[in-house]
Amino acid sequence: MGKTGKAIKRRKLAEATALATKLAAPELLDDHSDDDLDSLADSPPSSTARPTASASLSKDLLQGLILPAHLAVTVKTLNALVQHPELLKDTASKTTRTQLKGLRTALFDVQRLSSEVNQATGTSLTSRISSALSQSRYTDALVLLSEMRIREQQPKLGALQRWVRECDCASRADGSFGDQEVLKVLDAILRCCNGVTPRAIASNDDIVDDGSVVKRHDEWVYRTPSGLDLYGEIKQHRLPLPSQRLQLAKAFRLLQTTPGPERLPPNHHPAYQYTSEPGSIPLDLEPATLASRAEVPNVPGAFILLDILSPDECKTILAGAESVGFSPDRPLGPQTSVLAHNLYWLADKEFMRRLDSRTLHLLPPEIDGGKLVGINARFRVYRYVPGSIYRPHLDGAAPPSGLSSSGAFQFDTSPVDEPQMSRLTFLIYLNDHFTNGCTTFFLPSPHQIGRLDAYPVKPLMGAALVFPHGDSKGSLLHEGSPVMGEGEAKYVIRTEVVYQVAATVGGMKK
Repeated sequence: MGKTGKAIKRRKLAEATALATKLAAPELLDDHSDDDLDSLADSPPSSTARPTASASLSKDLLQGLILPAHLAVTVKTLNALVQHPELLKDTASKTTRTQLKGLRTALFDVQRLSSEVNQATGTSLTSRISSALSQSRYTDALVLLSEMRIREQQPKLGALQRWVRECDCASRADGSFGDQEVLKVLDAILRCCNGVTPRAIASNDDIVDDGSVVKRHDEWVYRTPSGLDLYGEIKQHRLPLPSQRLQLAKAFRLLQTTPGPERLPPNHHPAYQYTSEPGSIPLDLEPATLASRAEVPNVPGAFILLDILSPDECKTILAGAESVGFSPDRPLGPQTSVLAHNLYWLADKEFMRRLDSRTLHLLPPEIDGGKLVGINARFRVYRYVPGSIYRPHLDGAAPPSGLSSSGAFQFDTSPVDEPQMSRLTFLIYLNDHFTNGCTTFFLPSPHQIGRLDAYPVKPLMGAALVFPHGDSKGSLLHEGSPVMGEGEAKYVIRTEVVYQVAATVGGMKK
C-alpha cells in the first residue's frame, strides 16, 4: 500500500473512531466484560460523581434491567462498526484488543440466545426450561429438567444461574424454608449439573423428617465461636470511638460511583467503590496463630481456613468500614431476598501481600490446569441484620481487580494474552456473635429425588469459608441464612480466589 492509500486508511479510521466515540457516550456505557449478573451486581462503578436521585427508575428500564438509552447507544455503535469494519481489526491498543474480544464474545452469546428464544417451543431444552421458569410454570420445568437429566445434557453456568434466580427461594426470616414446589425445582436443577454425591451423615445429626422438601442438618461448628460482641461495641460507639471516625474514614479513598439504574442488575441505590491507603488496615507480619485448613463435611469442595485474621485485625477492619459507612442494596423489581448493606473495598497491595502470605499455601495450587494467582483485592463487605437474607444462588466468576497506572479502578487487571478468572469463593467472617446467620449449602439428597439436604456452616471470626464456583459442574448452591437474634448483626467479606485460565486445544477455555 502506497503513502496515499495509508493516509486514506488512517483518515477513515480516525473518522470512524470519532463517530463511535460520539455514539458511545461514556456516561451511558458500562465497562464490564463479565456477562454474569450475579458477578456484576457489585461490579465497578462508572462515574466518580455522586448521582442525583431518581423517582422513576423502574419505568425507565426494559424488563427492569436495561435503560432504553443504553440499548439505543448499543444499536448505534454496532451500526457504526458495520459501516466501518476496519475498526474490528484495530489491534494496536491493548485496551482495544480486550474490548474487541469482549464484543465478539457478547455478540456470539446474543446470537446463540436469540436462536434459543426463537426455538422456545422447539428442540432447545435450555430455552424451554427458561421460558417455563420465567412464567412460574414449575410443573413444566420439572418435566423438562427430568428430560435434560435423562438425556445427560449439561446446561451452561449462565443458564443455571438464571434458573436459580427465577426460583428466588430464600429462607424466611424465621429460618424456615420457602415455597416447597420451587424447592423441588431447585433440586431438579442441581441434579442436572452436579448429580448426586454420596455423603456420610454424622451420627449425632439427629434430624426429624417432617416430609418437607428440605432436610436441615445440624450446624457444622468447627470450634466454639469467639463470643466477642463486636456489634454491641459498634452500637455503643466504642468501635470505633467517635474521635477515631474521621481519621479512619480518611484512610479510604472514593474511586468511583455507579448510579443505581446503571448497576447490574439495576438498583434503587448507587454503588460506591473505595480503596484503602497502604498500611491503613495493618496485618501483623508474624501472626500469633498460624492459619490452618479443615474440610467441610458433606459439602464437596468446601473447606474452611481458620485464623487468617486475628480478632484485633477483624476489629480494625470493622472500625474502618463503619467509619466510611455501609450503603443499602435494593435491586429493582420483585424478589424474596432482603439484601445486606454493603461497602465495596479494593484492598491495598500491602494488605493483600500479607493476606496472601497467610493463605495461599492452603489453597489448591491448580484447578483444571490453571495455576493459582491469588486472592482478588475487590472486597465486598456486607452487614446482615435480622431480616437480611441472601437467597440461594450460584456464584459467578470474576477477573482480578486493581488500580490502573493512573490510580483509577480497573475491574480486570489480568494480562490480555493470559486471562485470569476466579474459581473459588472466599468468604471472610469478621464476627461470630449472632444467632443462625450460617452459610447454608443445598445439595440433592442421595436417597430421594425431590429432596434437598441443607448443610449450615457456622461462621467463625477470622476464618474464611472457601468453595468452588465458575463452572456448571461443581458450583455449590448456597444462601446467607438470616440472622435471627434481636439486636445482632453478621459481618462478612466476600471475594474470590483467582486462577489462570488454562488453554485448550480449541483455544482459550472460557
